[in-house]
Amino acid sequence: MSSSQHGRTIDYHHHHHHRIAATTRKKRERRLISSTTTTSMDHHHRESPLPFLPDELVVEILSRLPVKSLVKFRCVCKSWNSLFSDSYFVKKHLQHFTHHNRIILSATTAEFHLNSCYLNSLISNPSTTIPEDLNYPVKNKYRHDGIVGSCNGLVCFAIKGDCVLLWNPSIRVSKKSPPLGNNWRPGCFTSFALGYDHVKQDYKVVAVFCDPNQFFSESKVKVYSMETNSWRKIQDFPHGVTPYQNSGKFVSGTLNWASNCAIGNSISSWIIVSLDLQKESYREILPPDYEKEESSTPTLGVLNECLCMSYDHKRTHFVVWVMKDYGVRESWIKLVTVPYLPNPEDFSYSGPYYVSDKGEVLLMFEFDLVLFDPSDRSFKYPRIQNGKGWFDAEVYVETLVSPMKH
Repeated sequence: MSSSQHGRTIDYHHHHHHRIAATTRKKRERRLISSTTTTSMDHHHRESPLPFLPDELVVEILSRLPVKSLVKFRCVCKSWNSLFSDSYFVKKHLQHFTHHNRIILSATTAEFHLNSCYLNSLISNPSTTIPEDLNYPVKNKYRHDGIVGSCNGLVCFAIKGDCVLLWNPSIRVSKKSPPLGNNWRPGCFTSFALGYDHVKQDYKVVAVFCDPNQFFSESKVKVYSMETNSWRKIQDFPHGVTPYQNSGKFVSGTLNWASNCAIGNSISSWIIVSLDLQKESYREILPPDYEKEESSTPTLGVLNECLCMSYDHKRTHFVVWVMKDYGVRESWIKLVTVPYLPNPEDFSYSGPYYVSDKGEVLLMFEFDLVLFDPSDRSFKYPRIQNGKGWFDAEVYVETLVSPMKH
């Protein structure tokens, strides 16, 4: 068979496969909302029937509407209500809303208080932005639970280092994990991280149990599966390596921790430890070649789905690097250098949380949000209506992903 014939054969199978997939998808869409038209047309409308829309088109339209609208539409008919919980539809909707970003803010009040607002609104019109009060599902108003991270609309909170809460604030559904049951001693802490295993299609939380009293032994690691609602033990963290950040960062199917690395009897340096969520194996990610001697120990974050690293340089600047191609050391680029203004309190920036289309960088400084524009090196202080000081922040997207099984 000639190469051109071979190419045509492959092409035929390729198109044939896509035709089958498309047919299956359309059948599923029809089945999902087969009762939509009949259920939603009550007897008042029978004289002037609704205009007919093919089921596939109805699914397509609905999948492009924001979550707030879909939550209201749940009561239109039973078939829509079940459609919005269907895994196929949830994934389809997620594809359209991966950049529909909101920020969740934890207030510095004595009571645990959470607010949320759209990032675009916060950056362009902060004074008119009215934050939404979020009703945190765990009722213990004086305990401040730390934000671990977010993934596809789910926000993860650490509860007393022994269990986690997975919560989708957009649809107001949550699930609390069973307790870890680790052997606590003074000084121990758990570094959690939330991610998605795209092969098993399961959301997972990994807990690294850090015991400073046992610094030169392996840190124990457990993984929680949202699917099974249980923890199981996996391979220990690499020998002599302990996370120093209280949460790992999810990028490209991996969880990443900034960690202290011991050589001999002392902490010699820091490294980035990466855990592949599907294979459950560890590897080291190399940081960029940066000015270590005059800089603070870096922290990791995520910006536009890329791993980022930030640190103070000489106490005069805050430097942010981004790894454009995950795992490739040469792809680290210095994104921005933010100057410190005269700062008698010796506070540091935290974040960055977000970079706007114009390149403005959203940070936090002394419990306030700060927006730095590298183009003219200017600062803005977005203060939202009724806004308090902020203790913690996390960017998330509005989705229909539910932590509960359907």
